[in-house]
Amino acid sequence: MRDEHNFPTVRFRKCGACGNVYAGSLTGHDACPKCQTPFRSEAPSPAGISRSAIGSHLVFSILGSIRSLGQLEDLRAQVEVALAENPESIAFAFAGSSYLNSSLINLLVKTMQSLSIRGKPTFIVTGDEDTLESMQMMDLDRVMRILPDQESHRAAIENG
Repeated sequence: MRDEHNFPTVRFRKCGACGNVYAGSLTGHDACPKCQTPFRSEAPSPAGISRSAIGSHLVFSILGSIRSLGQLEDLRAQVEVALAENPESIAFAFAGSSYLNSSLINLLVKTMQSLSIRGKPTFIVTGDEDTLESMQMMDLDRVMRILPDQESHRAAIENG
């Protein structure tokens, strides 16, 4: 258990009332310094992971946030099976609030590397601003195609 008083950890938050961005603790027991609106951390929704295909293009739909090692290992195992099937592309479609931890980013990058060796693309499909911002901050938008929705993804694979 982390001792928040002796070893503070911060996360940037955006106040829903006034729009102020401030550093808050990961515990979520803080308030906006500008307007004193308390931050209410929402319980993370567990991730639901499903796999579908559009022809030989695979799509992993992730609803919610992957927060447990078990969920991540489940996704990793599904991706390994998919890579063995040699798909034309793999897309990771994030829906809802998606927390991207370093292990998930690692899985995305390793998948992209495996496919790029074969000359095949990896897509990220998300309309979530936080997920998109995280991808851009890590420059993943430079090595993976990030698309706003499933329709854009279908158009991208149809047009090559």
